[in-house]
Amino acid sequence: MRLLQWIAVLVLFPTLASAASLSLSQITSTDYEKLVKEFSGNFAYSTLTPASSLGGFGGFEFGVVAGQTRAKELHSLVKRNDPNTTFKDKLYHGGALLRVGAPYGLTGELLIFPKITVSNLDAKQYGGAAMWTITDVYFTDLPVTLATKLFYTSAEIGYSQTINNASTGNTSVNARVEFENTLWGAQALVSRKFSIVEPYLGFGYLRAKGKLTIAATVPGVLASFFTDNSLSQEAKPNTFQFLAGLDARLAFFSLGAEYQRAFGTTSLSGRISFRF
Repeated sequence: MRLLQWIAVLVLFPTLASAASLSLSQITSTDYEKLVKEFSGNFAYSTLTPASSLGGFGGFEFGVVAGQTRAKELHSLVKRNDPNTTFKDKLYHGGALLRVGAPYGLTGELLIFPKITVSNLDAKQYGGAAMWTITDVYFTDLPVTLATKLFYTSAEIGYSQTINNASTGNTSVNARVEFENTLWGAQALVSRKFSIVEPYLGFGYLRAKGKLTIAATVPGVLASFFTDNSLSQEAKPNTFQFLAGLDARLAFFSLGAEYQRAFGTTSLSGRISFRF
């Protein structure tokens, strides 16, 4: 667990470095829908692996996944609040990967990002999936490998900021911002092996639920964030997902790279793992 926490710190370093400049104000319901979509796109589940199974019992893989997502809407809202912000238009994700093979082309997966707290930011993520490689059982003569995958993932991010607007009497008020994001969905994968490399394509459907909660030291301070003056706000977007990646394997060592598009934003990710 200690090793996973260090991995988490390294993966999130770019986000941690700019966290002090992350601040939001005067958010509308439309703004919030956009934020939930970008966070959901960043945390969309993927292990950057092709359609091939691990070969039944005894198949095993562990490694690290990391990547970044374009967050132009978040950057625009932060910049609207502070034109001189140093916050970049990127969100980052990552975690420790574990995959275990089972009979009949089944593979179980876990993706874990243990909770870390650095400065005023804390974050955690976990997810899991079950994949069935269809061509291990049926249509075995096909020149490609086919698989389906069902998955679920949950992520939480929290940070502190000050709010200074009409709702606070134009005085600085300390606030704690908490964002919870859950996603579930299904994917269809197709890949083909060429010697040590296996390119793949994937198509999926995702449903997300994002919940933003803000706790402040002054009652009513949330009026500038939500039109209904509530303590929290939810959004439930859905989207189709497109994946394109490449898996390369040399002996027990494996590398992966992937492009993903979901919720109107794009992600680029990489993987280093050991597969047995």
